[in-house]
Amino acid sequence: MVWLHLIDWQEFLQYFQKFDLTVMLFFSIFYVFAYFLRALRWKIILNPIYKMNIGESFAIFMSGLLVNYIIPIRAGEVAKSVILKTRNHLKISQTLPTVFIDKITDLFPILLIMLLIPLVSIKLNFTLYFIILLLFIILLFFVWFLYFAINHQKKAFKFLHLFLKIIPFKYRAKLEVFFANFVDGMGILNRRWKAITLIYLLTFWAVISEALYIFMVFKAFGAEISYLKILFGYTLMNLTYILPTPPAQIGSNQFMWVLIFGFALGINENLTAAAVTFSHLLTSIWIFGIGAISLLALKIKFTEIVSIKNKNII
Repeated sequence: MVWLHLIDWQEFLQYFQKFDLTVMLFFSIFYVFAYFLRALRWKIILNPIYKMNIGESFAIFMSGLLVNYIIPIRAGEVAKSVILKTRNHLKISQTLPTVFIDKITDLFPILLIMLLIPLVSIKLNFTLYFIILLLFIILLFFVWFLYFAINHQKKAFKFLHLFLKIIPFKYRAKLEVFFANFVDGMGILNRRWKAITLIYLLTFWAVISEALYIFMVFKAFGAEISYLKILFGYTLMNLTYILPTPPAQIGSNQFMWVLIFGFALGINENLTAAAVTFSHLLTSIWIFGIGAISLLALKIKFTEIVSIKNKNII
């Protein structure tokens, strides 16, 4: 892992003698609250198909997040639909578009990044410029596909239908129905302007809440930095989570923190490494703890989520 070679380990360990654990445990609630807001956002998107209460939505959302932490291919997003299929007999092809749309909204704060660049003192190297550009291109592509699927359903279905040519013949009939249901489901936000407004507001509130937690992590380790800079850095950091990551984000998380907060925002890289190590450990405990409790509350076994045997995707 590259970040291991960037750290002075003696200085790194010294930072752990200075912070207040009690304060950080309190402010980590804002991290969990951000996921509560995202679960509420997904609930709003899903309303026309299935009206969940917020407790159920949060439990399914956190269960999916736990799967994402363990399986490094964003399997947790599909897991949410699998849980709805297992518990409520909803078709995966019907609910998966809501998960897809939910993830698209997580990219929307890239616009906040662009607004903040002139307002904060940062040093953007080629890697960060490339990451910002890549995320913006991904956002544009997903927004285009969403618009295309809503306004040109037949053409969108034909576009997805091209993939059937590389699929074994015996699976094509089911996948054809799946694609049809998926494209139809993409129109779930069509003309729901109040819901759309609330969804984007919840997205920004979630980022602001998480950034407050990260701000307090850096302050606890002695960093002199403004909340605005942390908001910029963590918003950019959060956007990278849409990309595939290693199990529990080990390695990639540490490297991105040092790259963004250390090299771009000018925070001491050893302090940054200490902050990310502590924060990653604490947030992992929250995710594994709440995720496990959520699975118990939902009466779902982890193996039921990740197993694809006998799953009717249509």
